Amino acid sequence: MKSFLLILLTSSLAVAQTTKERQIILQKSTRNTAELTQKLAGFEAKNKQEVQAYLLQNPNTPNPDNIQFILDGKPIYYGIDSNEASVQTLRAQTMYPGGTLGINATGQGLTVGVWDGEKVRFTHQEFGGRVTSGDNANVLSAHATHVTGTILAAGVSASRKGFAYQANAKSYEFNSDISEMNAFAGDGNLVSNHSYGLIAGNLPTYFFGQYNSQAANVDELIYNYPYYIVVKSAGNDRSSTTLAQVQQKQGYDLLTGMSCSKNNLTVAAVKQQTSYSGPESVEITNFSNFGPPDDGRIKPDIAAMGFEVNSCNSGGDASYTTMSGTSMSAPAISGLITLLQHHYTQLNPSTYMLASTVRGLICHSAREAGLNTGPDYEFGWGLADGFTAAQIISNRNSSSILDERVLNNNQTYTTTFTISQTQDLNVTLAWTDPAGLVNSGTTADVRTPRLVNNLDIKVIKDGIIYYPWRLDPTDVFAPASNNSDNNVDNIERVEIFNATPGVYTIQINHKGTLTNGLQEYSLIASGSQGLTLSNNSFDADNTFFVYPNPAQNEIHFNNPKGFNLDEVSIFDITGKMVLSAQGVSNNTLDVSRLQSGVYMVKIASQGTTFVRKFTKN
Repeated sequence: MKSFLLILLTSSLAVAQTTKERQIILQKSTRNTAELTQKLAGFEAKNKQEVQAYLLQNPNTPNPDNIQFILDGKPIYYGIDSNEASVQTLRAQTMYPGGTLGINATGQGLTVGVWDGEKVRFTHQEFGGRVTSGDNANVLSAHATHVTGTILAAGVSASRKGFAYQANAKSYEFNSDISEMNAFAGDGNLVSNHSYGLIAGNLPTYFFGQYNSQAANVDELIYNYPYYIVVKSAGNDRSSTTLAQVQQKQGYDLLTGMSCSKNNLTVAAVKQQTSYSGPESVEITNFSNFGPPDDGRIKPDIAAMGFEVNSCNSGGDASYTTMSGTSMSAPAISGLITLLQHHYTQLNPSTYMLASTVRGLICHSAREAGLNTGPDYEFGWGLADGFTAAQIISNRNSSSILDERVLNNNQTYTTTFTISQTQDLNVTLAWTDPAGLVNSGTTADVRTPRLVNNLDIKVIKDGIIYYPWRLDPTDVFAPASNNSDNNVDNIERVEIFNATPGVYTIQINHKGTLTNGLQEYSLIASGSQGLTLSNNSFDADNTFFVYPNPAQNEIHFNNPKGFNLDEVSIFDITGKMVLSAQGVSNNTLDVSRLQSGVYMVKIASQGTTFVRKFTKN
């Protein structure tokens, strides 16, 4: 009991991110922040000028304060789309002190940004002074208060306790959101929630799924602040009986604006599910918007409970209410991310996960949902699962991989792991991509990929290549396929069901030329029974290498530590094994019969394996 009390006492002393921690986060900012601030301010100023000009011509326009921009001569508006059940649906309570995982994640010390329609009731009994204002909003909002309660309500009413119940929040109304998000990220914060979106009724058909300036601005913002992640509700238009897009696309192709960003998390809404028994047990709501974006990316990304959620209300300091919508599912993910970051920094003091790691981990650990195996345009990757995500963090570098690395131009990265019993394997690559080319035209469903840096992942065993999942936007009902590269998504996930024992090689490379000559990425791998990772001391040992490179007729192994080279296998770039040798004498291997090209050589030594690349002339 004394040790448990000590843990609680120790955690209570860490009340906020330190200045040092925020400086570390901001060291990875990729461009001049003043330049980005000026650009985003210019974007918003242009929109406001166009809105003001419209209002001068149309002075009786309703609700002028919420007009975001003018499109095809019409004003476009933003609109706003029990917590205990939501927490349990995502198994987040397993991370709490006393939970089944034995960890102590509460969100303490972290601040979540909340952009919404108006002002949160800061004095609500569930907030305890932990919610502050980021702007001059002065009209109380039941919606904003409810969303904030889902993220961090203290549990004065036990059934209304939010996900990260000791976290803080900074609240903004959604006008001028992009500039305010820039400032919030620039302060070293990690996550913000956006439970609002464009009102669909005034949008032309071509605007649905389009990668527009809103999506690109969010992508540029996250790329500039690579620890910062934006969580966005998918929207609630699918139950509309009057929206032409619903009738024409059968509920698909309804995402708009920042919901189509590459680097954010767009969240679908499902009903309560506290006893998951398989994909069929997860039920999508009748209002949650389906993808795809025009280029066919997997969106929404993830699903959480957004049906009949009971949380805080703005009517009084002890007031509660029930609401439904993707507005309710997005804050569940924002709260879950806050818990996962808290868990990570407890194990790795003063450091946090990159946004790409967070996105990859949330999607990697999701529980299957939907009619078909793999991702889809309804649930995304499935139902979020805090239990599995937290386990992967806990098991990092022992039985799971959670790496943050950099890929340089023309580089191929490989690593290996071993499994000793048949199990399901899961390997995910995620990266924060530079903002793509904005589609500002009026043609609907332009399929041009919006990827800038096109990374690829493959898993290889015994010459067999396992590819990542991908979807086909021209056939939204078709199951996901995994028989070739994915050239549109910046989350790529390889699943191998009933994988047989042996050594598996993860290979990461890229197509084309990388912007700025490199791309930071996150790699996650786990198995249902755990992985045996390659010996990092071998894999990272620069004293062991292949030479000459390029090679002519022989390759030699620089082996100063005298490893026994029990087995050497060579694979071509497609993963086909082209040469194998049991035991190597004099650290030399004859490769004269190989054709010219790039090869991977896998060396088994003393119970471990490691991989090197060489070129044959």
